[in-house]
Amino acid sequence: MIEHNSRINMYLVSAAVTGLLAACGGSSVGDGAGVAPDSSKTLSHLNVVSGTTDSPPQAAPPASTSSASTSPASTSPASTSSASSSPVNSASPQVSSTSNTSPASLPASDGPAGQDSSAYTLTFHDSFDAGLDRNVWNTERTDADIAVTNYAVNNGALKIWPERGTNGEFFDRTFDTEGRFSQRYGYFEMEAKLPKGKGVWPAFWLLGYQDGRRPEIDILEAYPGGAAPWGAPGADGVPVPMMYAPVVWNDRDSQAGYAKVETPDMSAGFHRYGLKWEPDRMTFYFDGREVYSLQASISDPLFPIVDLWFGSASGDPDASTPTGESNAFEINYVKAWQFK
Repeated sequence: MIEHNSRINMYLVSAAVTGLLAACGGSSVGDGAGVAPDSSKTLSHLNVVSGTTDSPPQAAPPASTSSASTSPASTSPASTSSASSSPVNSASPQVSSTSNTSPASLPASDGPAGQDSSAYTLTFHDSFDAGLDRNVWNTERTDADIAVTNYAVNNGALKIWPERGTNGEFFDRTFDTEGRFSQRYGYFEMEAKLPKGKGVWPAFWLLGYQDGRRPEIDILEAYPGGAAPWGAPGADGVPVPMMYAPVVWNDRDSQAGYAKVETPDMSAGFHRYGLKWEPDRMTFYFDGREVYSLQASISDPLFPIVDLWFGSASGDPDASTPTGESNAFEINYVKAWQFK
């Protein structure tokens, strides 16, 4: 995440406490032919600004929205970036993946949003149609000592919502596939609707830790309670998410870059958040549209994480933060593909 050290340390400590600090390694790693990126694609719709790569976002409140499911919006997001975003090079990368467990049978896939489906092979797909597969997802990673039930699978979606724990405080909930599925390179995508409210901090990210390294790729992190343009007041005065950040960390103390992507209200409907991860480049997508690309190289296999945490630039949750299932981080699916 943008606040990498505090978030990663919290994650790793809680993982150790629950006895789940298994390494991502141990799986077979195979190489395959890569896909040539579209060298004609440019980032003309982005406003790329130079600056330091570690300047943190601010925080603040107010906004709202509906809980009705809608298809991904077509509104073009705006974006600012703190790292290089030259057009993708045209070299065909060599790719490799590692995976232990994936949801039962992999269905036919039409590929990632905005991509040529013939260039990809589906390697992971969970649309939660059969409930929560605990052979795939770890659920007790963070704040297990004070947690109450604040998630469910309903109507084919995983829902995680703000709730107070047994001590009366808001607590973090994390779902990850560590030890069950990890992959190096390829395309990762989530379709989701975000929660609203002061303090909420939903995220979709990839993490690995082996041989002392802590690489991380944040596909989405949002701060509805943050200062504009992170959030904006809705009709009821509750903050809704209007901007999110993709972030790349080569290691614990080495940030490669990040962007701030302005969007429509992400709590008003479902959107697709994607990453194309190549050996020397990361390209991020919102509803199939490229929003940020940077040169970066991470070669460790990483595992997916979806979580609902609190704090950081979103501020502290309080009595105004909506609790309960009606204000859920609602995830239709998480998918991964490998390059053919």
